[in-house]
Amino acid sequence: MMTPALRFWGSAALVSIAYAAVVPVLFPYGLIGLDRGADRDRVWLLVVFCTGVMFLLFGLSALVGFRGVGLREVIEAGGARQALERHRAGKTDDGGSYTRNFAWWCVATGALLLVIYFALFAALR
Repeated sequence: MMTPALRFWGSAALVSIAYAAVVPVLFPYGLIGLDRGADRDRVWLLVVFCTGVMFLLFGLSALVGFRGVGLREVIEAGGARQALERHRAGKTDDGGSYTRNFAWWCVATGALLLVIYFALFAALR
């Protein structure tokens, strides 16, 4: 049986590696006027780096902005402060909650893509 942490990190690593592997193959060089042979390495590095940074920032912004309280909870509680207090009172932390959070998965995938970028940069130079 696969643990949630293994599924979380395994899927993040698999997506990162697969994405970095298909970038030089599927990138539309001809459509934007680039030569596949001459520009492959630069495009590969740029796309992997930018995607990693965007995943990282997207995940971090979701973590910063998400409180777990929606409009329905605010209306039912009679105000935002009351809804946040109800949410905090009912919240339990089981220690493994990051494995079920897409924002943390985006952060992990972005960080892994940046690690792959630096490995590619070292290998291609």
